[in-house]
Amino acid sequence: MGLRKENTNIESKYGLGGVCLLSRDVEQRSNRNMYFITIITVILGVIFYRGIREGSWLNILVFAALRLYLQGVSVRISERTDISLGTSAVIPMIYLTGSAPAMAISILLGIYDGIRNKKPWRRTMFNAAQFALSSLFAALSLEYLTNLLGGTGLGFVVAVTIATGVYIFCNIGLVCYIVAIWRSISWWAQMKTVLRMSFFSSLSSGFIGIIFTFFVISYGFWGLIAFSMLLVNLSGLLKAAAEVSAERALRAELEEELVIDEMTGANNFRYLNNWLSEPSDEQIALLFMDIDNFAVFNNTYGHAEGDKVLRKLVETIHRSVRADDQVIRYGGDEFVVFLEGMDAQGARGVAERIMDNLASLKDPKWSQPITVSLGISAKPQDTGDKRQLLLFADQAMYKAKHSGKNTIQMWSTLKDPA
Repeated sequence: MGLRKENTNIESKYGLGGVCLLSRDVEQRSNRNMYFITIITVILGVIFYRGIREGSWLNILVFAALRLYLQGVSVRISERTDISLGTSAVIPMIYLTGSAPAMAISILLGIYDGIRNKKPWRRTMFNAAQFALSSLFAALSLEYLTNLLGGTGLGFVVAVTIATGVYIFCNIGLVCYIVAIWRSISWWAQMKTVLRMSFFSSLSSGFIGIIFTFFVISYGFWGLIAFSMLLVNLSGLLKAAAEVSAERALRAELEEELVIDEMTGANNFRYLNNWLSEPSDEQIALLFMDIDNFAVFNNTYGHAEGDKVLRKLVETIHRSVRADDQVIRYGGDEFVVFLEGMDAQGARGVAERIMDNLASLKDPKWSQPITVSLGISAKPQDTGDKRQLLLFADQAMYKAKHSGKNTIQMWSTLKDPA
């Protein structure tokens, strides 16, 4: 369950990489708009000030602590995505405490976020205003719709749902307004990009907030405490899950690096060894190829050009096979290709395509074409044993090399000449 972080990090979340390099004009324009939004927030806060409800101080303290905690345990799961349950506390906070405390807590949240993430004071000020203004619009929407539709039943469900949508839309919209200035694009274009990425996660967070609201209506202060504890524990679980996911991704990346040949980008001999050690009943064909006269080429044009040929060969093979087929650098100028689900005849067609594509591979520095000798074996057609399969493809390749090079030999025809 990916729940979008309430505090939209305007440096990193929208692809600015945490460092915002802006022209002076763009920076001045964005600063003016940040000031403007802050001033509007203050003015509207004064105009719609409703005071503090009697006996609500305990609720205010609980919500302040809850939102600060949830903000502090937000988890980065990718360069552009954070997760947090902070938004889930907004609507119940507005319902129990009113608009003025909700705005005050939101301002405190923005300041805390700015200090915690070491943001410039203008961004801190803007984030505080962004949270407060979004809370005010949500509070006004809830108040108006409750008076219009009623404070119970389906009408109240609709009111709470719309108020939640108003908060999410306003929160995202204000950030997108500043980011659109930075990127010199329209506000709506930025909104569509962000909503595409975060619509369902925002919806999930808002849905939890609606459940939270009805829970505190039913169970009062102790319902607030119970649901707050649930959110605290759920946030801990989300953080742990994100950390495990990040660790797995890092491990997978490291494991992938271990089986990738750094120069050509093909899989390396370690990958081949892993495949040989894993039992399987899959149908598969192997191509085993060796570049013809590669030592002579290296001596003539130099090892830098030889390395270039190896990379070009791998690129050509990848263009000639399916996306799921694996290319392995066996060693030096020898390569193996795994063609899963293919028999020897199908593999021969692939081999011919590779050789045709190689024939069109030219370079002004080379006076001779790049060719390969290629051997083919297939499982279970030739053998059921993987190591024998590799050996047969290798022997077929050597037969092709001894037969004049730039040719294809199939193990099945070698073992049965007739």
